[in-house]
Formats: sequence, structure tokens, C-alpha cells
Amino acid sequence: MGGTIMNDQYRITETPPQQQAVGHFTIMTVVLWIGVVAGAVLNTGLQAVGLPLVAVPFGAVAVACGIALIVRAVKMRGRR
Repeated sequence: MGGTIMNDQYRITETPPQQQAVGHFTIMTVVLWIGVVAGAVLNTGLQAVGLPLVAVPFGAVAVACGIALIVRAVKMRGRR
């Protein structure tokens, strides 16, 4: 039988593309943004309702998360 090789159209010859794992840095960035938004919304809402003492911790969370985001951005700018 001659030396002809037939292509098998059903054979998978290449590996599927690998998905990149979500890194710790990305997860922390999302968490910090959620902290900023949720803290600001809860602080504003509780202030509007008339519960300023309950609202203060949420404002502090929003400010802390915002500061952390700024620090991370400044650190990353220096690495680029």
C-alpha cells in the first residue's frame, strides 16, 4: 500500500488555550473598590436617615479602602 498518509479530521492536534488564573492583586482590587462603593453608599444612606453614629464606621471603611487603592496605584506606577 503506498506511503500516503491521510489526515484525520477528527483528531485533536493542538492543546486548548489555557485560561489565566485571576491573581491575588486583581481580587484585592475588586474587594477594595467594593469597600469604597459600599462604604460610601451605606454612610450616605445612614446619614440621610439620621443615624450618624452608625454611619461613621462605614465612612471609615470607604476612606480606608480609597487610601489603599491610591497606595497600590502609586506603587504600581513605580514598577512600570
